[in-house]
Amino acid sequence: MGSNSLLIIYLILNGLKSLIYIVIIGLAALHLKNRFAPTIWLIAYTCTAFGIHIFHLAVDWGFFPGLGANVLLMLEDCTALLLALILLQSLRAFLGRDRWLAVLLGGAALAIILIVFYNITLLFLAWVALIILTIIQLLQALSSTRQHLHRNRMLYWLPVVLLAFGNDIVLFYRQSMDGGYLRLGAAILMAYVILRHRIPDTRDFARQLFTYFSATFISMAFYIAGFLFFDLLLGAVPGYNPLFVGAGLAVMISILFNPMFGAVRNLVNRLFKIQSYNSSLTLRDYSISISNILDLEKLAGTALGIIMQTLDVVKGFLFLVDPEIGKDDTKVYRLSGVRGAGLASNAGTLLSESSPIVQHIYHERAPLLQYDIDFAIEFMSAPLAERKWFSNLVLEVYIPIFAQGEWIGLLALGPKPNSRYTDEDLNMLATIGSQTGVALENARLVENLKRLNAQVREAYTFLDKANHDLAKLELTKSNFISIASHELRTPLTTARGYVEMLLDDTSLPEPVRELALGIHKSTLRQHEIMDTMFDLAQLDTRSIELQTEDVFITEVVRTVAQKLSKSASERSQDFLLDLPQLPMIKADSQALHKLFHHIMLNAIKFTPDQGKITITGRQVASNGRSLPEGGVEIVVSDTGVGIDKDSQEVIFTKFYQPEMLLNRHSTGKTKFKGSGLGLGLALSRAIVDAHGGRIWVESPGNNEQTCPGSEFHVVLPLRMQGESNTVRIGSAVKLKL
Repeated sequence: MGSNSLLIIYLILNGLKSLIYIVIIGLAALHLKNRFAPTIWLIAYTCTAFGIHIFHLAVDWGFFPGLGANVLLMLEDCTALLLALILLQSLRAFLGRDRWLAVLLGGAALAIILIVFYNITLLFLAWVALIILTIIQLLQALSSTRQHLHRNRMLYWLPVVLLAFGNDIVLFYRQSMDGGYLRLGAAILMAYVILRHRIPDTRDFARQLFTYFSATFISMAFYIAGFLFFDLLLGAVPGYNPLFVGAGLAVMISILFNPMFGAVRNLVNRLFKIQSYNSSLTLRDYSISISNILDLEKLAGTALGIIMQTLDVVKGFLFLVDPEIGKDDTKVYRLSGVRGAGLASNAGTLLSESSPIVQHIYHERAPLLQYDIDFAIEFMSAPLAERKWFSNLVLEVYIPIFAQGEWIGLLALGPKPNSRYTDEDLNMLATIGSQTGVALENARLVENLKRLNAQVREAYTFLDKANHDLAKLELTKSNFISIASHELRTPLTTARGYVEMLLDDTSLPEPVRELALGIHKSTLRQHEIMDTMFDLAQLDTRSIELQTEDVFITEVVRTVAQKLSKSASERSQDFLLDLPQLPMIKADSQALHKLFHHIMLNAIKFTPDQGKITITGRQVASNGRSLPEGGVEIVVSDTGVGIDKDSQEVIFTKFYQPEMLLNRHSTGKTKFKGSGLGLGLALSRAIVDAHGGRIWVESPGNNEQTCPGSEFHVVLPLRMQGESNTVRIGSAVKLKL
């Protein structure tokens, strides 16, 4: 071959090498953002190899005529050492250990020392140490990784290391400056592993290659053996034609090839420990097994047990997914492991709605591989905390569970011990995920119902205790009121007696008489308060009894009105009584006096000066239930400040005070909006309830400027149900809100 032809071949090969280096650097630069650490070391390795290649071309073209051969050899040896160091760091960055700065600094220092004090033996030993360290790192990673796809990706580094080792060992052995093709092959394969997400499965490739090779070998052996057999048997027969024998054997092989290939494939699968299963039968058994399970832990155990047994997986979890609102008012998903699935209770996490992982799950609704989370470009922008959480689980595939369009769960499975998850596996798992949705939703509803029932039981327990404590408190308060009213009544009676004795003395000076009259008025007011407190105390302790008799209700109301008319006139109020002659009723006369006294007094107190109070009445027809014989109704109307609609029931409770009176106090019992004990209306309701009647108030609302007024209605039956001469009224003592 002529020198021109060799020159052309030389130019083509070196130009092709240069172009490949440039393409690798360009592709790596495009992927630099997504895989920064491994890609930066790939660029460093490729640029170094490309640099020494360009330097060789420059020397060959005479750009450095004065450069000696020893200098070139030294540069080549030092480059080999530097590339070995970069290869080690590239592998460590690929394995996620790129922060081992001491290796880089130590190697750089060693390279500088060897370059300054050049010694081929020391340099070779350092190169060997780096290669051995690289191989150790790779073997350790392979032995500690159980995820098949991750191990498969690491296996591609073995030929990378072998190609780099082969290239440089030839260099050290021959001391030649030619070649570098093995180094180029190492760079190409390194770029393929680092920059490409999906790479062929070496184990699957070897299995298929072995299967086809075995099937081909058996077919060829069958053909040769058959041909020799028929040639030996029929070779001496006149008219024998080997062509027809070969055609017949080919037809037989074509007929038997598929069964034979299937048998070979099954044999190779057993050799490679590939487990086969019937996916339709598995799905049927799975659907039947989980359809009636309503317990979360049992559902997790059953579902994972079937899947793990079918796929020969030794690790699996079930996560519950609950949407929440995060700290920055964004939607997040809380993943929490079900205890029955074998996962620690603190193994949960939060995933942001904007995370690429969550977006992929919602859009694809298909199994997600851990391999994709670690290496797919679309997941590189996911938060580091989320990617670390998934990585620390040491699992291989995640199957989302949806119910009514909402993400409610996640099945997570560990690696298969002897193979990767095939497309058939993933399709079956996707179907399992859709079948699990209804069962998981039902189990979660039952779990929530159980939790709610437990909370209700706890609330009832707390409520019972609170009611018991309130009953004790109410009893204590009632006892205190009873004791206080009884104990205060005695000294008040004594004081009242002495004052009345003083008033009976005609010789008492007028100024002293005025003082005595004031004291007497105050004692009467205090005595009235004590009577009310005593009545309520008796009601609370259920010790008071009604003494019923025939009562003219008209006379009772008229008597009370006459007693209070003086108080109304002091306030310049119109006090009108418009009562027809009402029928007699069976009631306690004294209790009715107290009832109407408190109602009329309340009307006087909350009606401004020059106001109007009207008392009317009517007979009520029988209604067959609360009024079997009919009854009477007394209405006390006023033009006062009115009562809020929200307060028209609560005013009948003990010690209730309107908000406007909380900071007011008045010793006058008829002063406008004067504050009292808040016992009058409570006692009134108790008396009405004891008689089997009804009391209520009607008012448009409260307004001190317009004074809309109010109406108190009292309905009493003519005869009480179950009437007797003595009627107990303890049952009337209730706080009504």
